[in-house]
Amino acid sequence: MGRGIVAGPGEDKTYQGTRSGTTAPSVSQPRVNTLSILSIVLAAVAVAGSVFGGTFVLAVFAVGAGHVALQQIKVRGERGAILAHIGIGISYLIATFALVDSVLLFWRFRA
Repeated sequence: MGRGIVAGPGEDKTYQGTRSGTTAPSVSQPRVNTLSILSIVLAAVAVAGSVFGGTFVLAVFAVGAGHVALQQIKVRGERGAILAHIGIGISYLIATFALVDSVLLFWRFRA
């Protein structure tokens, strides 16, 4: 078959077999899914908002972004599944806390 590139007289034989004397390009890693980053950011804002401002509703968006991110990661082969799982977990905890808090407030002010 092919003989490769043969160094001529007076040429450096170190790089024999390559055209430019460089090594093969490295393979880059797949990128991190954007929705997985958004999920964990929204979960963090929901935690901060639940402590200071009562913005529990952001947990719903974090759960949605996390579930969509997991599906995209599976289909596209991207990275970020751990971020999506953490965002989903934190968001479910915040949503559960908000539900319990709402029920307690309802029972407290029912009379």
